[in-house]
Amino acid sequence: MSVEPGRLSRAEQQARTRQRLLDAAAAAIAEHGLDGATIDDIAARAGYSRGAFYSNFPDKLALLIALSDDRLAVFAEVTLPALLSGGPEEQLASVARWLAGDQPPLEVLLLVELARQRLRHPEQRDALSAAIERVLAAVEQLLAAHDPHGGQVPAEDRAAQARAALAAVLGADLLRHLGVGADARTLELLLSGIGAGGAAVQGAR
Repeated sequence: MSVEPGRLSRAEQQARTRQRLLDAAAAAIAEHGLDGATIDDIAARAGYSRGAFYSNFPDKLALLIALSDDRLAVFAEVTLPALLSGGPEEQLASVARWLAGDQPPLEVLLLVELARQRLRHPEQRDALSAAIERVLAAVEQLLAAHDPHGGQVPAEDRAAQARAALAAVLGADLLRHLGVGADARTLELLLSGIGAGGAAVQGAR
């Protein structure tokens, strides 16, 4: 069946509804965390009913996984290129400032939630673990794409760098919870060690 000019097809409408729910969930989770972000609140923020939520996601864990994948794509395509627009030292400082903001970036919150929910919901462990693995794989790809030594770093070292990057990100969130504060200089030191790993491998060859 043809679609009148200016009108969205059914598939386009469904995609728009899903994206609006994801955007609403991002705002709700940033304010209240996954546990405090209710399905009714997410649906209302998006301008839909509770039924619209369940037409797109079976539960909040499925929403969390979908939102993590969605934000990961935005981070790789939009956020990271903006952070890495300068020289190497400026790039490092930009990423450190991004992580050390007054509020943790949504990408960090989502990663923390994936880890928390993985422990709390063993019946969903495989799906949540797969989402975390996708984050790790994406970090590896991003490190390779933006590291001048990336093409010459062995796969096992690149994987270690990706895990170190996640450790720095989660460490920043832990510092906030400890009330210590994740200042940009501390994070810059942590992140510089990750980049130095690639340079060390290159120098040893």
